[in-house]
Amino acid sequence: MGKRIVLMFSMLVASVAILLSSDLVATEMIYGELDSMSATVGYYISKSGGVTESIRTYVKKEINADIYCAMEDCTAIQKGDTFFYIIEKPYTAIIYRKSNNKITIKRSVVIGLYE
Repeated sequence: MGKRIVLMFSMLVASVAILLSSDLVATEMIYGELDSMSATVGYYISKSGGVTESIRTYVKKEINADIYCAMEDCTAIQKGDTFFYIIEKPYTAIIYRKSNNKITIKRSVVIGLYE
């Protein structure tokens, strides 16, 4: 009887560990996706001078994420200024949280660097 209880308990612990590790792997995959997108978007932002509607559409279409300016004044940007932006993507975890999580990445780019 004792062996069966230990076996059931170990199976429960193992299944929780597998679910938690799958959440961590999925989170890391999304973070990598956001990181690679930030390099591409940084080039576009540097050339266009800010987050345009075409950049928002591109990010939404490619990875289903949102991008927005992370500065207080996003309108008075000149060549040579550092522009901060945030890309975030919702993620519903399997085990460690029931509500929607947002995986966020914050990056910066110099306006006019690639001209």
